[in-house]
Amino acid sequence: MDNFVVENLGPIAKADVTFGDLTILTGPQASGKTLFLETFALNVNMMYIVYDFVESNSIGSTDDFLDYYYGENMHNIIHINTQFSFNNRNNTKEQLFAEIENCFKECEKGFPFNFDVILPNVLYIPAQRSLALSEGRIKSSDDFVNSPYSLVKFSRYLQEYVKKNQTEILKEKINDFEFLSAARIDIRRNAGSPRLEMTIDNQVIPYMAWSTGQRELAPLLMTVDYIEKYGNKSYIIIEEPELGLHPRAIIEFMFTVLKLMKNGVKVIISTHSSTPLDFVWTMNRLKHKGVKSFAALAEMFDFKIKDKDFFDGLFEKEVKVYYFAPDPKTRKVHSKDISSLDVESEDEDVSNWGGMSLSADRAGSIVSKF
Repeated sequence: MDNFVVENLGPIAKADVTFGDLTILTGPQASGKTLFLETFALNVNMMYIVYDFVESNSIGSTDDFLDYYYGENMHNIIHINTQFSFNNRNNTKEQLFAEIENCFKECEKGFPFNFDVILPNVLYIPAQRSLALSEGRIKSSDDFVNSPYSLVKFSRYLQEYVKKNQTEILKEKINDFEFLSAARIDIRRNAGSPRLEMTIDNQVIPYMAWSTGQRELAPLLMTVDYIEKYGNKSYIIIEEPELGLHPRAIIEFMFTVLKLMKNGVKVIISTHSSTPLDFVWTMNRLKHKGVKSFAALAEMFDFKIKDKDFFDGLFEKEVKVYYFAPDPKTRKVHSKDISSLDVESEDEDVSNWGGMSLSADRAGSIVSKF
C-alpha cells in the first residue's frame, strides 16, 4: 500500500496516510484535505502535470507552475519547512523544486519522451465539478481563469468523454440510482458546443432545470464511466460525492465505489457526510462477525444487485478512514487513523467518527435526561 506524508502545508502540521483499496478522509472545512490530496496527485503525476503546464504556458518559473497547479497566488503554500514523503522517498521544498526544474529541462528538449508512458496514475474529481459545465456545455480550458489544475483537468476528462460518445450516455450508470432511473441523458450536438440534456417521461429538461443532485452526479458518473471504459488509472480521488445528494443516493453511489474497487482501482474519498462512514462501519461489522458474503451489505441498505458475483473478493479489500483533526489551541491539523470506527472506543475521535456522529450522540444524551 502507498504511504504519503505531508508536513507544514497550509493548516496541516502533519498528515500521514497509508492508502487502502478504499480510503476515506474526513474532518471539518479548511482542515487541509484538498491540499493533501492535490499534493499527493502532484507527487504521483509530476511529469504529466509539468507537460500540461509547459504546453499551456511555454515554460515558466517554479512559482508560476505552483500557481498553475494550486490556483492563483498559492505558490507560497509550499515553504522552507514543508516536507513530503511518498513511500519513504523524502522531499523538501528544495528537492521538490529541483524535481520540477528537471521536468522543465526534459520538456525543453522537445518532448523526446513517449508521453503515453507518463499518463497520470491519479484521476481527480474535485468538489467544484459542477463548475466544469455551463448550462449543460462542458467548459474548455480557456473558460477557466486562475482555477486549480484539478478542475481544469477534470473538464478535459469530460470533453474526452463527450468525444468518445455519440448521443445517449450513462444508460447503465443511472439505472443504479432510484432518482435517476426513469431519466435519459443525451449529448446534443445540433447547435454549437455539445450539451447535456435530460429526458424524463418524454419531457426534455434543460440543464438549468435539473436538480442540484442531478447536476452534481452526472459529471461525476461521466468521469467514473470514462475511467472504466477508457482509463487505466491506479487511483481515483472523489471529493465530497455527497454534494446535492439524498443519503439514499449517497449509499447507491457507494456501490459504484465498490465496482471500482472490484476492478482494481484504488478509491480515495474526502467527505463531510456520515453516510459513507455508515457504509464502512457496516462492512467492518459484517467482516468482524464472520459474515461470508457482502450480499448482507446489499440487504442492509436495500440495494438490488443483479450480478451474483459482484461481491467476490471484496472481503480482501483494505478500507482505511482518516480524521484530519485540528488542534483546539493551535488549529494546526494532524491526521488520525480511525479506520475501526469502533463506537465503544475510549478515543472519542474514533468512537464519534471524527465528529460525524457527535450531534446524534449529544442529542440522545440530552433527551435521555428528561
